[in-house]
Amino acid sequence: MNIIAWCTCALVGLLLCGNVQAAERKGIAAVGLSRLSGASAGNLAAAVKDSGCRQFEFTFMPFFNPGNPFNNVDTLLAIPNVGKIETICLSWRDEEAMNDDWEIALATLGKRAGEVNRHLNGIRHKVEKIVLVPMLEDQWTQARWLEAVHIIAGQLDSGDRIFFRRSVNSGSDMPPTTIVARLKNGTSHTFTSTRLEAHRLDHGGNAQVISNDGRLVFQDARMFGRYETKAALDDGAGESRSLADWTAEANATAKVSLLWRPGYNLFTRAYADSRITYQKPDEPLEKRADSDSDPAVNAFEQEVLKSFLQ
Repeated sequence: MNIIAWCTCALVGLLLCGNVQAAERKGIAAVGLSRLSGASAGNLAAAVKDSGCRQFEFTFMPFFNPGNPFNNVDTLLAIPNVGKIETICLSWRDEEAMNDDWEIALATLGKRAGEVNRHLNGIRHKVEKIVLVPMLEDQWTQARWLEAVHIIAGQLDSGDRIFFRRSVNSGSDMPPTTIVARLKNGTSHTFTSTRLEAHRLDHGGNAQVISNDGRLVFQDARMFGRYETKAALDDGAGESRSLADWTAEANATAKVSLLWRPGYNLFTRAYADSRITYQKPDEPLEKRADSDSDPAVNAFEQEVLKSFLQ
């Protein structure tokens, strides 16, 4: 094998798995990671390990569990023989505090950034990259997004290994490739390699990262005698597609593809004979809890994730 071919096979991005053609194209979005049970987090870790990934990204929103925002992170960081990229969303568009006065929203981000900073100081040596997302699905102007970035950067002791990403449902404002910001100690740091992430399957813009988010990627092939359909998710059937189709697209596209599943985000799972369906609970995500039964990350979810990552 010549050096060019070797380098091509060695390319790694947000998630590099056993299939080298999937380089820089796959990841997992477990928004409710910090509220999952230890058993569910262990099952996620087992799926990643069994998939043969050499590098993986996990995306989550720690402050859905303010009492223990980084719960379960150590479980994923302990997976042996794989590189880790940790992506942290510091807020979500539907949070009350983030829809209040802009100064209150910035103050909330600043406080959370301080907690993120303490977390990063303890795990920075365990990860290859840290990606910070000011808001999951923001609807800000570019100027406001940049202001949020500067507030967050101002609470960080170091910019080492840190990258910023913008997350949207719609829109195509691409963040600048470099952002110069002041750290907590007053020194200037240049953050690079920012990306735009779109949380919808049909985003036709210039996003470099896409996620199925509220549209279900369903497993229509039977596993453990059970299966899902396009209508398995009560409020998201419109643009849903099968796991086989989404995996094929993830392997073919130049974009990074993040797999979102209801089981990772604490939706209620129900069984009708062999068919699995999901219902979004009435209470907000920060009040939901994983029961270790349903909506836990069970053997079915393990196989779904593993098959996507391979």
